[in-house]
Amino acid sequence: EKLKAEKKAANELQLRKHEDWNGNYELYRNKVRTNRLTQRQAVNIPLMKETIKTLLSKIDEAPNIDWQELGGDEQKELIYQEVWNDNFKQNKFELVDILDKKNVLLYGFSVKKLNIADDGITAKALDPYDIVFDPLMETSDIETARFLVHQNIFKSVREILADDKYTEEGKDDLKIWADSIPGITQSEENRKTWEDKMKRLKAMGIDHSDFPFFAGGDRIVNLTEHYTNVWDIQKKDWVRKVCVYAEDTILLLDETLDELLGVDFWPFVLWTEDPETSDVYSDSVADLIRPINKILNVWFSQMIENRTLKNFQMHWFLPGQNYTPQTYQPGPGVMIPAPPGDDINKVIKPVEIQGLDDTLAAINAITQIAERGSGATAIEKGEPEKGMQTLGEVKILVGKAMERTVGMAKFYNMSWAEFSWKWDKLMHANAPRFIKLSKTGQSGKVYFKRVYAGDWKSEIGYKSIVRSSSEQEQEV
Repeated sequence: EKLKAEKKAANELQLRKHEDWNGNYELYRNKVRTNRLTQRQAVNIPLMKETIKTLLSKIDEAPNIDWQELGGDEQKELIYQEVWNDNFKQNKFELVDILDKKNVLLYGFSVKKLNIADDGITAKALDPYDIVFDPLMETSDIETARFLVHQNIFKSVREILADDKYTEEGKDDLKIWADSIPGITQSEENRKTWEDKMKRLKAMGIDHSDFPFFAGGDRIVNLTEHYTNVWDIQKKDWVRKVCVYAEDTILLLDETLDELLGVDFWPFVLWTEDPETSDVYSDSVADLIRPINKILNVWFSQMIENRTLKNFQMHWFLPGQNYTPQTYQPGPGVMIPAPPGDDINKVIKPVEIQGLDDTLAAINAITQIAERGSGATAIEKGEPEKGMQTLGEVKILVGKAMERTVGMAKFYNMSWAEFSWKWDKLMHANAPRFIKLSKTGQSGKVYFKRVYAGDWKSEIGYKSIVRSSSEQEQEV
């Protein structure tokens, strides 16, 4: 009951943002909702996509992280740096980094989740819909959360039954539930929800090959990983626990965070480019672009429809006069019979359709408003600014846009500093027995070396130095 109440409160806090997020996502994917009144044509001006891609291009390189051994042991420092580089490459941290920044631009925040693996620490950027927070959490410090909920984790029943970390009692309950009528019905609903989630991930640049497809006949179960504080009577203190349950019904795991990961901090890193003191779900760049993009789509739709109507060349005609209008195939030299009478204008008259000549000018004006608000100016998009005469004026505009990018990179760097700190603690607490590293020599030959935990573990610890590419470019 405690877990259900926490999950309900956290989801209610996030629910108010779903309509905005859905609108941002649809515009980014060039999906338009038509209606009978304002926008009858399914057309979209790709302002959302070009703005997000422009801003992403300025911060799309993962930061450089260098490690310093606090005891001054250069050999361990050198080995640990190679361990990080190998972990970064093998676990595709660069891909995680791109998704992380796209989430912030589209949804206003992003969360990276760390977990242990056989050869190091893995990380992934979570779907914003799948992570919900304690409403009383301080927005600037995820460690102040009383609970965090990672939901919508879809797995097949066979995967869960084969996983050793889940309890046998929970597995037995799952077998009974999966074969029940509610279980069969819920499994089909889970499949549809999972497919919707895959569509969002594909739009973010992830191919389906990076995720396991469920074979036909598999029962899909919706798991929740619930991280929460529980009062320990014996220790007389709060203990952080991890509870995994299926369909809000079957408890599969109930362990302390220390028993599972060997640490006492939440294995998540949260960041935003426009932090708020009272709301973890702050506004995103896409929230600024969305209403403007919708207006542009309406105007563009109406201009297209207006042009189409003018092209139809429709006519009014006066009934009677012994004249029955017909349509004729147009062509050179075609003779079209006129209605009887002295004045043809008294019988037939073109339908007057007023032009929308100022639409393109209005579209350009409102687009510039969006560009000024987001910092993704025309020059940043690779387009010339109208009225720019001198090189100095162009350089000033580029410099102002770069300042906004560097401002965003500050919060971005802070998240990577926290990420590297948690990665370091998890590595020391769950050090693999050995790691196989490789290095390519000048001749092109690849050399392999087996590195044991004692070769890089430090009793004093390590310090990470994080530097982003945009900061380095500004310094240059």
